[in-house]
Amino acid sequence: MEMNNSEEKNQERLKKLSQIPLFSSFADNRESLMKLNEICSLKEFDKDVIVISEGDTGDDMFIMFDGIVEIRKNTRSGDEYTVVELKAEFNVFFGELAIVSEGERSATVITKSKCKFLVITKKDFEDFCEEHPTIGLHITREILKTVAERLRKTNDDMLTIFDALMNEIKNS
Repeated sequence: MEMNNSEEKNQERLKKLSQIPLFSSFADNRESLMKLNEICSLKEFDKDVIVISEGDTGDDMFIMFDGIVEIRKNTRSGDEYTVVELKAEFNVFFGELAIVSEGERSATVITKSKCKFLVITKKDFEDFCEEHPTIGLHITREILKTVAERLRKTNDDMLTIFDALMNEIKNS
C-alpha cells in the first residue's frame, strides 16, 4: 500500500517528534505522538530571518524540523555574540519555557538556512494538558529537567568566572 504525500509528511512529523528529548518518555507510543502532532503547526522561514528576539515575550515553542539556526545573546553593554549553531538533525527545540511560563525570551534565534519548525503555542499546550494530562505531565517533567540542567551549567559557569576573577585580583 502506497502512502500519499500527506501521509508521508505526517510520518516525517511523527518521526521527528519521537526523536525530540522532551518527548522521550512516550517516543515509542504512536498514539501519543499523533495526539501531540495535532497541536503542532508547521512554520517555514527563509534564510537570515529572526525567529525570536531576546527580550521579547512570546508563547510559542519551536521544534526544529529542517535547517540551521544560530542562537545569539546580548551582553549587558549591548554587544551581540553567537552562543551556538544548531541543526535540525540534532533534534533540538527552543522556546519551551514560553509554553509553561510567561517571560522574556532569553536569546535571539536567526535562521542560517531555509528552516521549518513544528510550533506549539502555550494555549494549545495548556488545552492539550487538560485533555491528555498524563502526556502533558511527561512533557512538563522533561521541560523541568532541561531547565534544571541549564541552571546547573549556569551555576558552574558562574563559579568558573568567579574563580578566574578572584585569581586575577589576587595576582594583581
